[in-house]
Order: sequence, then structure tokens, then C-alpha cells
Amino acid sequence: MRIKIRLDTMSEVNSFVSDMTKSGAQVFLTDKNRDFIVSAKSLLGAVYSMEWDEIWCESDENIYHLVRKYAADE
Repeated sequence: MRIKIRLDTMSEVNSFVSDMTKSGAQVFLTDKNRDFIVSAKSLLGAVYSMEWDEIWCESDENIYHLVRKYAADE
């Protein structure tokens, strides 16, 4: 699963990381071209991703129910 998300505030980052740690799946944040990849369960990684032009959430499982509130409007 790969979905474009938005993390604009520290509050959203904290909430996102908290939601991702509830999942047993491997979850990563990547930039558009996958040049950078960090764990979505890492607060430091999620903060770092705020500097990217686009943030994509990737997982080996379908976790849309956890990420839908962060989904970017296309």
C-alpha cells in the first residue's frame, strides 16, 4: 500500500506516529521518488519527513484505516 499524506504540524506528526505504532505492519515514510525512507513509527523520522516536498506512506499491509485522516487531497 502506498498513499500520499500530509503532516503539517507537530501535533499531526505526534498523532500519526502514535497511530502507526498501533499497527503490527512495517510502515515507512518516503519522498516521491523513494530517495529517502524513514520508519513511520519514529518521531524523529516523521519530523524529518516534514522537509520533503511530498510525503508518501508505504506499508506491507493495508493500513488505510489508520492513514486516511492524513491522506493528501490530490
